[in-house]
Amino acid sequence: MKLSKPLSPSKIQPPSSDSIARAVECLLAGELVGLPTETVYGLAARGDVESAVDKIFAAKNRPRTNPLILHVGCAEDAISLFAGDLAPVLRQRIERLGKFWPGPLTLIGPRHHSILDHVTAGGDTVAVRVPDHPVALELLRQLAITAGRPIPVAAPSANPSNYVSPTTADHVADGLGDQVAMILDGGPCRVGLESTILFLGTESTPARVLRSGGISAECLADALGETVLGPIQNADSAVASDAPSRVAAPGQFAKHYSPRTPLILLNESPMERGDQRDSSDRRVLRIIFGAINGVVPKGVVDVWSFSPDGNLETAAAGLYALLREADAGDYDLIEVVSCEESGLGIAIMDRLRRASRKE
Repeated sequence: MKLSKPLSPSKIQPPSSDSIARAVECLLAGELVGLPTETVYGLAARGDVESAVDKIFAAKNRPRTNPLILHVGCAEDAISLFAGDLAPVLRQRIERLGKFWPGPLTLIGPRHHSILDHVTAGGDTVAVRVPDHPVALELLRQLAITAGRPIPVAAPSANPSNYVSPTTADHVADGLGDQVAMILDGGPCRVGLESTILFLGTESTPARVLRSGGISAECLADALGETVLGPIQNADSAVASDAPSRVAAPGQFAKHYSPRTPLILLNESPMERGDQRDSSDRRVLRIIFGAINGVVPKGVVDVWSFSPDGNLETAAAGLYALLREADAGDYDLIEVVSCEESGLGIAIMDRLRRASRKE
């Protein structure tokens, strides 16, 4: 379809009935749109047209082996993307997990026959979620009304592959501004980390978290009333041996979410670590969790904090924005002092470990 009028000179548009209608036109025409969600901004395209999905991979330089998550406007539409002959135990798990939708939870289960191989990386499972952001939900609603049926939207993070995820409209414009038709500005992302991804398991095996996020395995286990396994450790791609054939999840490459400036993780206390540095003039930035006491350790030029109040929700919401700011600074190395690895700290440390990988 042809767009009804030329795009505004500014691709970043505040959310309004007109701009959302414009975004719907762009999606139906097979174009890419920067879309706010509660987790990170997505690079949105209609997920039922191969040529539109192709544009996502080309724009991000994303490997074809890295599958996409399909976003829909309600739980009923989400269930329709799974196979029609789902085992009763899987249907029951989906029903019990419906309390988290809309929200930062992605479910992976057997795919409906209509789902494109482009979306699933050729696997026989599909990843689905309902985003918890008013702009995203209104766009999905209007898209369904205009098209006369629900249309799943593929929307990986709107940044070049492996770079730090975007949590503002400006981040999208900085990285992929020339690749998108427009960007809907929904403000800073509330959660700031990608969704928890849960493989639903099989009739005889439990569900498993494939990517940690804002909803913990413990919360999911409580909702299900059964065991939920934790993420597979030290795997470049999440493949569960108990899956129907293979289960691939987004965000599983060893190096991911990475600034261009080298980043390393420290386990010691930020102000007590005794640095034995050489005499080089490297500019080193240290980022901590918690209050800054004003002391700059030897060999470090500045100290920042992800969460001066010590709150991990604050840290998660601002994690990527601060990493981008650090990457734009005049630093040769970013040192990050690890946070406690419990609750939301599990997801935060997952992202930081991947950001610190050299390859």
